[in-house]
Amino acid sequence: MNVLLLSGQLGSGGAPRVCHQIVRHLPDDIEVTVAYLGGRDGLVNKFEREGISVRRLGARSLSLASVRALNRHLRTHEYDLVHTHMISAGLIGRLLATRHGLPVVHTVHTNYTMRPIKAKVPDVLSAPFGDISVCVSESVAQSLPRYYQSETTVIYNCIDVDNIRARGKVPWENLEWTTNLDPNAPIVANVARYDPKKRRIDLVDSVRAITDKFPNVQLVLTGRRGDRQQRLAKRARELGVEDNVHFVGFVENPQSVYRHADVIALSSEAEGFSIGMLEAMAHRRPIVASKIPAFIDALGEEYPGFVCVQSPQELGVEICKTISNESHRTELISTICERIDQFSGKQAAKAYCKVYRSQLMDKDESKSVSD
Repeated sequence: MNVLLLSGQLGSGGAPRVCHQIVRHLPDDIEVTVAYLGGRDGLVNKFEREGISVRRLGARSLSLASVRALNRHLRTHEYDLVHTHMISAGLIGRLLATRHGLPVVHTVHTNYTMRPIKAKVPDVLSAPFGDISVCVSESVAQSLPRYYQSETTVIYNCIDVDNIRARGKVPWENLEWTTNLDPNAPIVANVARYDPKKRRIDLVDSVRAITDKFPNVQLVLTGRRGDRQQRLAKRARELGVEDNVHFVGFVENPQSVYRHADVIALSSEAEGFSIGMLEAMAHRRPIVASKIPAFIDALGEEYPGFVCVQSPQELGVEICKTISNESHRTELISTICERIDQFSGKQAAKAYCKVYRSQLMDKDESKSVSD
């Protein structure tokens, strides 16, 4: 089977990383060429180091040049199936693959209700041209509107669990982000970007409650500094907890932050299916998280470390409990360890392999009927 995996871009974000995990774990009888429309290319070398062919189609992820390049590529190469990722690749790939008579599998990475209108419209309009849409979580599947005309199934996002654990094993003294931190004080970590839906304001607000029991607690927030970070720093000063909140900037190895955290706190109000959550789980650290559908998909409905969304006080209480109560920490970690293996790249690739084969079987049956 020859498959073209088409992505909008190949930067270091969640969707390209999932693409990498899927491709590297597919069986040998499935030959994959990876193409991307343009834009960021941070993961290209990672694909190529493993002998995976990668082709850039244009300068930008959505341009007339990339459309023409993809059309030429499909005309001059023989593929059995096209697998698209991201909105731009879904729009262009589904339309052109259908034109060339190829079945299309499209992966839906983001919750539909969280998207801007400019992302909703092209996805809905091109959905009927695909054969099946694979949602990365139950919550993403449930977010699709009734007028989303595509067969759907769910295959969870995936990570390389062993590799992620290994990357985190860096000694404290060798890490730049630990320079101003006390290794003997409790560390609460949140690895994310400064996006309002991550509700990092709730984490800053929760510190006031935590310092009542743990005056030396350290909240570590990663991410590139900017206006949103400055607003959070101002909030920390207003609350008198500026010495407890550490804005460590961009961290090249975020796995080291998870590794050295005493508690990982994720306070988002909405997610598609968080790669950050899966990476946190891989390190077997206790997690305190807002109870939203995407996090329930990862941790399970009965996970004992959930708190209500936009509830800083409850967040602070739960973090205190996790730091101070050993049996509670053990319960959280045990649940995490029981669930993390189902989100491996091997499991996802096996599920996609079944989808690919079923689509080709449906195509062959349709051809037989028409003949």
